[in-house]
Amino acid sequence: MLPKLTQNKYAHAILLAGTALSLTFASMTAQASCSLKQTACEASCKVRYFDDTFGKMGCMTKCAAERTACSAKEGASEAVEKTKELVKD
Repeated sequence: MLPKLTQNKYAHAILLAGTALSLTFASMTAQASCSLKQTACEASCKVRYFDDTFGKMGCMTKCAAERTACSAKEGASEAVEKTKELVKD
């Protein structure tokens, strides 16, 4: 049987690895959601500005900006949630 100190080190390593993996998967989910929103936005632009090249370009730029904001917001909120969970433990 391993000494208690060694078991605690393993437990902390497992906890840390699990947290890192959950942050990675949560981040991937947020990126997929933001990507889907951007794809829908761009499809809407293509329909709305079918014959207006400059209107379409402006709309697509707005979609890209919204994607950036979405990714930043999702990443920040997930980091806050994970930090709160770690503090509770």
